[in-house]
Amino acid sequence: MSQRPVLNAQERALSYAKYYDLPITPIPAEKIAILEGGPMDPKDALPIERRNDLFLPGYLPGEIGYCVMPNGTGYLANRTEMPGVTPEMFEWWFAWHGLNDMRYRIWDPEDHFYARQQMPDKVLDPSVPMREKTWGTVHHVLEDIGAGPDELILNFRYPHELGYDESKVGTPACATMMCANGHGPKPGEGVAAIMTHMVREIEGGIELRSRFWIGYGLVDGQVVKLLPDGVSVPPVVPMGLFAHNLKEFGHLAAILPSLYAEEKDRW
Repeated sequence: MSQRPVLNAQERALSYAKYYDLPITPIPAEKIAILEGGPMDPKDALPIERRNDLFLPGYLPGEIGYCVMPNGTGYLANRTEMPGVTPEMFEWWFAWHGLNDMRYRIWDPEDHFYARQQMPDKVLDPSVPMREKTWGTVHHVLEDIGAGPDELILNFRYPHELGYDESKVGTPACATMMCANGHGPKPGEGVAAIMTHMVREIEGGIELRSRFWIGYGLVDGQVVKLLPDGVSVPPVVPMGLFAHNLKEFGHLAAILPSLYAEEKDRW
């Protein structure tokens, strides 16, 4: 956990700066127990080759947890209930937060430093549907997931580009979706990963089902294992990312309804 930097006068003047001062929403005890209980059995993890199983009704084994897979890659899953949040709010958040450093910082003031949208003109184009304001764009991110600030590049993709059945997005199987391939400051640097955040509507809000496959990337339009054979991701890597995911999305669930009501028309 990082110390919250003090805001300067320009940051403090922003209409949403008050969210920076809020205490982080506590992680539910049952999720802390999963984190502290150690890795899940890899047989309960969702292999990346079966990622379209996320569209199936109900739930899959291992909806919450982390592990190292038999082939050495890392895996983590989380399910976050978000009362009072709609799919459109979630889509708006991903479009909105990359346009100013402070917007990313209020998501997790202790661990987030910036997320910079590299294609702001697409985000601000009123003719682009809300979810597609993020699809096909790139975020340059600085965040701390336990080992100090890391610079990351998140290449948000149209779902079909990562092998998902895009026709199911916008249906009861999947209200909306954000997915990306990520890596260090340059391709080939750091640990590559495929990230998926899938939303389903539930009574009173949404549920967010997140999956990360660490050691995979996108090469020539195909999702492939980039981790060399015989090499294994240290367990602390998926564990740290799992802990960070529990924290950041639990807090986003708490602040998003009011933030959206106040800021949805302020781009």
